[in-house]
Amino acid sequence: MDTTSLVEIVIVIVAIYLFVKFVVTPIVKAIVGIIIFLVLIYLLQRFLGFDVDKVLAPFGVSLNISNWGSSFSWITGPLTSIVDQAKGLISFITGNFPKAVNK
Repeated sequence: MDTTSLVEIVIVIVAIYLFVKFVVTPIVKAIVGIIIFLVLIYLLQRFLGFDVDKVLAPFGVSLNISNWGSSFSWITGPLTSIVDQAKGLISFITGNFPKAVNK
């Protein structure tokens, strides 16, 4: 193996490392951030009655999110099932705690 081949290999490795560090990683972080944001919006809507349309209405923006449920039912169906199972498990666990006695 001569020095030119070694230099070429090192340059390719450095180029791949820089590509992954500066291009791929921010894209992956952005996608994960968007997914986390959407899941948080879903949980807020499901448990706290949060409505994005009411928040954005003073600014003249209407997303009409209530109709999105039918088109995203393949995502929200399993998510709803998992959330209901977790809620049932938590209520079962907390139901077995002894109650405080008021004197």
